[in-house]
Amino acid sequence: MRMTAGASTLAMAMGLLAPQLAFAQSAEPVAGDATATATAASAVPAPADGAQRYTPGDFASFSPRTALDMVEKVPGFVIVTGTNGGARGLGAATENVLINGERIANKSTDARSALQRIAASQVAYVDIVDGASLNVPGLTGQVANVVLVAGTAQAGFTTTIRWQPDWRPRLDDNWLNGEVSTTGTIGGTHVTLSLKNEANRNGHWGPEQRFDGNGVRQSTRDELASYSGDRPRLALALARTTAGGDKWNFNLGGQLQKLVDAASSVAVGPTNGTLRETFKSVEDEHNFDVGGDYEFGLGQGRLKLIGLYRFEHSPNVDTFIVDRAIGGRSGERFTQTADEGESILRGEYGWRTAGGTDWQVALEGAYNTLDVDAEFATLQPDGSFLPVIFGGEKTKVEEKRGEASLTWGRALAPNLTAQINLGAEYSALSSSGPDGLTRRFVRPKGKLALAWKVGPRTTINYQLQRRVDQLNFFDFASSVDVANGQGNGGNGLLVPPVVNRTELEFVQDLSAWGNASVAFAYAYAQDLVDQIPLSPTTEGRGNLPGAHLYRISSKATLLLDRLGWKGARINSDLTWRRNRVRDPLTGSWRDQSEGQEYLVDVSLRHDIPGSQLAWGASYFDEHFSPNVRLNAIENEYNDGAFVAAFVEHKDVAGFTVRLTYRNLAGQKNRFDRTVFVDRRNGPIAFSESRRREFGRYFQLTVTGTL
Repeated sequence: MRMTAGASTLAMAMGLLAPQLAFAQSAEPVAGDATATATAASAVPAPADGAQRYTPGDFASFSPRTALDMVEKVPGFVIVTGTNGGARGLGAATENVLINGERIANKSTDARSALQRIAASQVAYVDIVDGASLNVPGLTGQVANVVLVAGTAQAGFTTTIRWQPDWRPRLDDNWLNGEVSTTGTIGGTHVTLSLKNEANRNGHWGPEQRFDGNGVRQSTRDELASYSGDRPRLALALARTTAGGDKWNFNLGGQLQKLVDAASSVAVGPTNGTLRETFKSVEDEHNFDVGGDYEFGLGQGRLKLIGLYRFEHSPNVDTFIVDRAIGGRSGERFTQTADEGESILRGEYGWRTAGGTDWQVALEGAYNTLDVDAEFATLQPDGSFLPVIFGGEKTKVEEKRGEASLTWGRALAPNLTAQINLGAEYSALSSSGPDGLTRRFVRPKGKLALAWKVGPRTTINYQLQRRVDQLNFFDFASSVDVANGQGNGGNGLLVPPVVNRTELEFVQDLSAWGNASVAFAYAYAQDLVDQIPLSPTTEGRGNLPGAHLYRISSKATLLLDRLGWKGARINSDLTWRRNRVRDPLTGSWRDQSEGQEYLVDVSLRHDIPGSQLAWGASYFDEHFSPNVRLNAIENEYNDGAFVAAFVEHKDVAGFTVRLTYRNLAGQKNRFDRTVFVDRRNGPIAFSESRRREFGRYFQLTVTGTL
C-alpha cells in the first residue's frame, strides 16, 4: 500500500484512499509475497515529512528481483544518475537516490548500480520525499529513500544476477554484458562483492557522399564501422555499524577496459579511381579506486570522515590509412598515454537543534592530476611511422582545491521546508603544456532549496544555485583527429565554468491516475567551454562569454486501470532545452556545440493480471545541436526515433526473462560535415553527408536472485 504523511483529516484520508486502492489492485501479489509484505509493514515506522511510501506489496505485480526494479516502477519518478558529488570532488549530493537515508559516497558506483545489487527481499519500503526536507546538502525535487529490512543480511548471502546479451546484424554477438553480485554478513560486517562487465558490440554501415565547394558530388563511399568494448570491474564493499552506533564503509574496485573502434570504406571517384580508407582506435585502460568513510557521534551531532583515491592509466592509439589507386598510400597515427589521479578528503559534521533545525559544516580537500604523453606520426614508404613535432608531446595538469560549506535546513511551516547551503572554494590550477602557468581562484557557491506542500497532492519545489563545474583536463593538452584531418591545440588559460541557476518545479499526485511533474529552469553561465580561436591559425577548447541556458522538462506516469486496462501504465520523460552562447568567431548568438535540444522518452508497460506475463513498447528520440568548429560545422543526429517492444515472463525457473526487439522503426545514424577553406565565415572547401543504418536486433535480459 502507499501512505502519505500528514493525513490527519477525514477528507485527506478519503483523497488518499483512491490511489492506494488503484495501485494495490494493479499489484496483485503472487504466492509467497503476503508474509513478507505483512512483516515489512508491521516493522517500519510511519512516513514523515510528507513522504509517499511504497511497500513491497505495491510492487508485487511486477515481481521485482532487485531494488532497482522497485524504484523504476514508482509512478512519476526517474532516477538521476552520475558520479556522486559530480565530477568536481564529493561535494553535495547529485543523485536523487538514498539508501537508508544516506547518499552513496563512492564516485565509482552510481545509484543504478547500487540498487541493482540489493535484492528486492531486502527492501522494507521506498519513500519519495522532497529533497529540501532532508539533511543532505544538494538534494532538491523528488528523492527516493530506499530503506532496507533490518537484519536481512543475517540470514546468509544473497546473489543477484543480470545478463543482457544482444545480437546485431553484421556485427559480433555480444554475450558478455552483465553483472553478478553477492551480499551477506561475515562477523557482523556487511559484505558486497560484485563483478560487472559493461560490454558493447555496436556498429553501423552505409554510404557517405563527398561534395566539392560548389556542391558537386566527388565520390560515394561504402562504409562499415564497429565499436567494441569490454569493461570488467571487480568491486568489494564493506559496511559495519558498531554496538555504539558508529558506522564505517570501505570500498575497493579495479577495472580493465579494452575498447576498439574500427571503420573501413571504399570509394570510386571520377579522377582518383578507387580509394580505400581504414581507421582504427584502440584503448587499453586499467583503473582502480579505494575509499571509505567513518561516522561517529561527537558532541551534539555526528562527524563523518570520507576519503577517496582513484587512478587511471589509459593508452590510446588512433591510426588512419588511405590507399589510392592513383597516388599510392598515406597515413597518420596519433598515440596518447594518459595517467589520471584523484585524491579527496572530506569531513562533515551535522547536528539537529532542539527546535528542529538541521546544521552541517563540511570541509573538503582534493588533489587532481593528469599526465599526458603524446606522439603524432606519419606513414613512411617502408611502412613505419615517423614522429612529427606538433607541440603537444607532453602535458601535465594539477589542481589543488579546498572548499568549505555550511548547510542550514528546517521546516518553516508544517507544509514548507527550506535548505540553504553557503560555501566557497579555493583552487590552484597549473599546467605545463601550451601556455602553461599556475593560477589561483576563489569562487563562492551555494544553494537555496524550498519545498512547499500546497495541498495533499501538490508540491512546488524551488531552487536557486551557484555552482562551479569541473574542467576536462584533456582540454589543456593538444590532440590530433587523424580520421577527420583536424585537431585541437592545448589551452593553459582555461578556467572552471560557473553556472548561476534557478528552477521551479510543480509535482502533482494524480491519485489513481498516477503522478506528473513539470519544471522550468534558467541559468546564466560564465566561462562555458567550447571551441575558440587560440591564434590566427589554430583552435582549441576555451572559455566563452556569458551564456543563457533554458530548460523545460516533464516527467509523468499515467496508470490506465481506471480506463479498464488493468495493470497498464504509460511513462514519459520530456525535455526541451536551449543553450545560447556568443560565437567566438562571428560574435552572434548560436546554440552551444553538441548541446541537447530535446528529448522524448515514452514507454508503455502492461502486466497482465493473474499471470506472470508482461509486455510493452518504448519510443525514444533525442537531438543535439551541431558541433561548431572554427573551420567546420559537424552535425551528428539520428534519422527517426528508436522504437522497441518487449515481452517478459517473471518466473522462468525463478528468473525474470525479457526479450526485446529493438529499432523497430529502422532508425539511422546521420552525420553531415561542412569544411571551409579557412574560417567558417569564408568559402566552403568541401562537404560530406553520411547515412548509416544499424538494423533491427534482439536483446535478452535475464535477472534473478539466488
